[in-house]
Amino acid sequence: MKMEFIFDTNKLKETGYKEKQCLDKIREHFNSYKSKTIKETKKGIFIGSEEDWNAFASTSIFPYTNWFLKVIKEWYWYKDEGDGYKKGDCLKAYYEVKAINDYQT
Repeated sequence: MKMEFIFDTNKLKETGYKEKQCLDKIREHFNSYKSKTIKETKKGIFIGSEEDWNAFASTSIFPYTNWFLKVIKEWYWYKDEGDGYKKGDCLKAYYEVKAINDYQT
């Protein structure tokens, strides 16, 4: 599996956050799982095995931090389907669930 984080340079400037600072938080998250297979292959792109599902799934906490939504532009989770990766839009999914929860309250 693979996950990609793309930050909005304008939002980073507006908020005073640095891309490296944000990526370091994400790196810390993945490192906390002590996985031997999760690797950052390019800046903001993390690849792991199916055994790392919990590490990838638990990134769902990021929108609830005080910084993530202020600076993220795109956020994708790719699942290896055998014949290639299937792309899922995590940010879109977050806002869809949020809209449902907001409607229900």
